[in-house]
Amino acid sequence: MSGRRSHQRFAVLASPEGILRVMGDVVLESQTSEQIVVVSRQPGVPGETVSVQSPHESETIVTAQVLESQPVVVDGSIRHQVRLQQLNRMPADD
Repeated sequence: MSGRRSHQRFAVLASPEGILRVMGDVVLESQTSEQIVVVSRQPGVPGETVSVQSPHESETIVTAQVLESQPVVVDGSIRHQVRLQQLNRMPADD
């Protein structure tokens, strides 16, 4: 680094785009051909797109959008009931 205050001391780089995948377990409450309701430790963010994979249907991943998230009490602990709108189903990558 130069000793002068007027010299540039840092560079701002263009942000690369990427995908962040955070896995979390949920409890399936109900499922129809259009919607899924799960209970999670973390709240859902309305509008967020998520992927759901069931251990019973390990071959399929459902892409869904969070419609709403509400806090609920389950066995004395606060959890979040998340309602999802199914967007599509696709085969799981193995």
